Amino acid sequence: MKFGAVLWIAAAAFSFSASAFAGACTGGGPRPAWIDSPETVTDQHFFAAGVSDSARVPLSERIATAKQNALKSLSEMIQVSVKNAFVLEQTSRKSWGSEFTDSNLSSVTQTSTEASLRNVEIIDTWEDPKSCDMWLRARVSKADVEKGKQEGLSKMLFAAMKANAETAQNDTLSLDRRLAATEAAQDALSRIAFEFVKDPGSADYYQKLLGGLKASLQRDKDKLQQVQSDLREADLLVAEAGMQTSENERAKRLTKATILYKTLLANHNAGIPDMFGPGDLLFKLGEVELQRRSPCGARNYFQQAQDSEQLIDRREIARKKAETLACSADDMEKTLWRQYFEGRPVTLLCYFKAGKQAGNWLKACDGLNNVIRPLGAEVEVRSKPLTAAQLNAMTQGEVPDMLRQDGLLLAVVASGQMASRIDRDPQSRGRDYQFDGAMASLLVENGEVVFSDRFKGTTGWNPISSDMVMDVLGINVVKRWQNKFSKFLNQDMKQ
Repeated sequence: MKFGAVLWIAAAAFSFSASAFAGACTGGGPRPAWIDSPETVTDQHFFAAGVSDSARVPLSERIATAKQNALKSLSEMIQVSVKNAFVLEQTSRKSWGSEFTDSNLSSVTQTSTEASLRNVEIIDTWEDPKSCDMWLRARVSKADVEKGKQEGLSKMLFAAMKANAETAQNDTLSLDRRLAATEAAQDALSRIAFEFVKDPGSADYYQKLLGGLKASLQRDKDKLQQVQSDLREADLLVAEAGMQTSENERAKRLTKATILYKTLLANHNAGIPDMFGPGDLLFKLGEVELQRRSPCGARNYFQQAQDSEQLIDRREIARKKAETLACSADDMEKTLWRQYFEGRPVTLLCYFKAGKQAGNWLKACDGLNNVIRPLGAEVEVRSKPLTAAQLNAMTQGEVPDMLRQDGLLLAVVASGQMASRIDRDPQSRGRDYQFDGAMASLLVENGEVVFSDRFKGTTGWNPISSDMVMDVLGINVVKRWQNKFSKFLNQDMKQ
């Protein structure tokens, strides 16, 4: 048989088989209108149709194929709708930043679509009686699409929120960047529906976390801005001082600049990155001391500056400056006292207990005040009495929690017994008095003890009164403190 005849027979057989199969189609009644409008949108639903034109396969397979095609069309419709909604919403929100890149927009759209398709309904089918094409109509409600959109958006926003929260907690980054990340995280949090997010936390948990973080960072930023302002003011005062013809006005500006520099150094003794190191402030203080014509003061600060970290490295300059400045031991000691207390708020606490007698130790506080106020200290006396436990702790060199405070606390305390006896002078009918107990002087800075001197002792017999005993003792304790603290300052300078 010729090849052409074989081909004709095969074609005829195929035509016959297909016609026979088509003839077996039962059909589905009149052609529905939705066949001609397969993809439509109403106020309530998205509709899409799918068709299977594989007439030679079983009915169940044709229905499955038609359903698959209908879902594909429905998916494409939802994706377009959701994506457009996201893009439109994004353009109206300037605070989103980089939340929606092409990548995560595609991801959230896909997630939203998959969530929407969980609730698809098959509402109609139709079989073409001529071709045996199987048509299937599916729909999903707009409410389910919106729910799917919220699920996809919530998952994406939750991931963005956590990433921004991590950035906000990274203390190696700048405050501005961390604050911006906190605000972005809070913005994302406000739009997350937590019923769609699998996380042990809640909206309230993250609100408290981010709210506390933002408040803390804002406080830090405010403090940083204050530091910048104080530094600028101090530099300006130094510049103004150099232009003054009045020695009094010149001294006022230099003193105020000194206080600002020293306060910055006390509050930020490790420096602030990108702003100043401790050595920078010490160098500035050295230059101020030169303007104040205090070679000892300048030498002391330049010596400290050469051993400290500086953003602008001037160690060698500081060393050479210190070497050229002459200073006697007595002048240096006076300078160290002035530099330590000048411009600093100091709270004085003086208290004693001598047997049944207890109260503020006025003579001791008068002595301390007479020493440090002429040095430029801003003195305040604490008059509130101490409890027995607080007094006992301080005589042991400890600071009760309620006395821990910012700034300097200078305390002198005594606790013991007051003995008395009849005056041994036969011509006197009076009495003698003597104190025996524990005494302590403490200097506390920002709640931490930086200097303490504790000792026990017994006074001589005083023929006047027990008050006179405590007055004399107060004078002697202050003198002892001066001697001990001078050694502390000199040793601190050497270190």
